[in-house]
Amino acid sequence: MDREIDTAASEITATHNGDRESSQISTVASSKSQCVEKEPSRHGDSQEIEGTSSITLDQGSSHFIAVPQQNDQERDKIQAKQDTPSEQGQANAPKRSWKARAWDIWMKNWFLLGLVIVIILARYFPEWGKTGGPIRPEYSVKYGITSCIFLLSGLSLKTKDLLVSALNYRAHLLVQVTSFIIIPLFVKAITALIGLSTFNATLLAGMAVTSATPTTISSNVVMTANSNGNESLALFNAALGNLLGVFISPVIVLILLQNTPQTPVSGQGLDYVTILRDLGATILVPIFVGQVYLYFFPRSIAWAKSIVHFPTLNSSCLLILVWTVFCDAFNNNTFSSVTAGEIVAIGALQAFIFWAMTFFLGFLARARPVKIRLLKALEAQAREKELREAQLEGQPELAEAVPYTLPPGVSLPRTRLQQYVEPMSKEDTVAVLFCGATKSVAM
Repeated sequence: MDREIDTAASEITATHNGDRESSQISTVASSKSQCVEKEPSRHGDSQEIEGTSSITLDQGSSHFIAVPQQNDQERDKIQAKQDTPSEQGQANAPKRSWKARAWDIWMKNWFLLGLVIVIILARYFPEWGKTGGPIRPEYSVKYGITSCIFLLSGLSLKTKDLLVSALNYRAHLLVQVTSFIIIPLFVKAITALIGLSTFNATLLAGMAVTSATPTTISSNVVMTANSNGNESLALFNAALGNLLGVFISPVIVLILLQNTPQTPVSGQGLDYVTILRDLGATILVPIFVGQVYLYFFPRSIAWAKSIVHFPTLNSSCLLILVWTVFCDAFNNNTFSSVTAGEIVAIGALQAFIFWAMTFFLGFLARARPVKIRLLKALEAQAREKELREAQLEGQPELAEAVPYTLPPGVSLPRTRLQQYVEPMSKEDTVAVLFCGATKSVAM
């Protein structure tokens, strides 16, 4: 009896659900002007009605969705609007003012434009930045600004990166040999050739002295960081070059200016104690302080970097250094002793030396020797020969192995000489170029 009652109840419920679905479908169909019944889908759970895109009935559910269907003209209009939003946006976009465009140009090239500005300021207001002037640059800039640059480097670089860069003997040897041997010899050959003419001998002697000096300190580190190069490698080479230059540069100057009117008078020595003290106070001590502070207070450094952009601050300090140099030059009438044609000639000559050294160092740092490529090809051939021999000896599992290939930039077995001549990374190459080639540019 109970079973019959349950069966009757289920039939009544099914009938009620079917009536409710039929009522909902008829309601939707009556809201349209025309309804044409489409052929049911393959699975029997989907129907399409004219005026709607689709009607989907879920099995076991009384819910469905009816989406109105668009005619061809409406669809073409919507597609045309979707195809041209960028053109309409460009046409309706307001034109940017000249102030906004000027600001964009300044933000992209602010350092180069800043160099022009500080030189113009030094030309018309040299008394403000000259030695002994109101700001006393011999103390405030020489010790304060220079120390600030290397303090920021010490706060930014990890100790591990500095140690890894210190062990990069190939980069050190390449930079220092180029700085103290190749560039001086190259400049000596050029000045000797030009010296046969009536060109200003004093300018040629100045070029020789400049070629003998070590690589610059602040500009190398700042420009390497701005170029996404290996800042720690540039920092180490700048410090190493200036420490070596204290002892090597005087010897090179004497050799280059030997038997010339500009030969230094005997008895004029250098105050090595003062020079080493200044290098330690402006380079080594700020780096050490920055490293210690970074080790104990890394969170405060991260907070400071989120507020102040360290590379921008470094570049600003470099502009101040350039400004004081030109203030002294204009105050001492340095440019009045030479003609405009001589200045242009020196600039063109320095540009030639700079690009020659840049391509030379770039080739040594990045070029892959032919010997390594031939060695890789021979190794691949030897491996293929071994596979063929294994196949003939009845060992197909070795013959079917993947042919031996070497990863890019690696040749095995490698000798120390092969490891030495393999290409440097792009970051290391940038540091080498700034520490080596840019030294040939004399302001």
